[in-house]
Amino acid sequence: MQHALTPSPAHVLRPPALGPHSKSWAPQAGAASFGDLPSHHGFAGLLAAYRSSGGTARGDDVARLLEDYRLGDFVSLARLIASGEVFSFEWRGTHWIPMFQFELRDFSVKPAPRLVLAELGPGFDGWERAAWFAERNTWLNDRRPVDMIETELADVLAAARTDRFIAVG
Repeated sequence: MQHALTPSPAHVLRPPALGPHSKSWAPQAGAASFGDLPSHHGFAGLLAAYRSSGGTARGDDVARLLEDYRLGDFVSLARLIASGEVFSFEWRGTHWIPMFQFELRDFSVKPAPRLVLAELGPGFDGWERAAWFAERNTWLNDRRPVDMIETELADVLAAARTDRFIAVG
């Protein structure tokens, strides 16, 4: 399920703008970024960024895993995404799901990512959510939310709350 694409270090893009004065989760100079809009380099960067936290999987594969664990099917996955319990990002007509959102031993949805998604709110699309979790964040001392979510949830929630406020007021 993990994919071996890697971003080009020479190609650095800006993340989605959160507001006219916001740079809270903008990458530092020379750091990897995933861009305003989906791009080949941004997609490769997201796959690489999530590799250490369980990787990413195509939505179809996640739906099959839900069936294997008798937790649902394609419709169940669509409901999880629509309800904001998990997020996906789209690349070339395929939905990709960062696997850190699932408990891999029983494939249940982890509560911590769900809480952060609720705090971010609906103002972020799938690509922006994927970038938010994967990029270094100023409010987290330039650490990535995905790396801290299990150990420092309160800090990640505070960063999400702040970035949501900056993005949508």
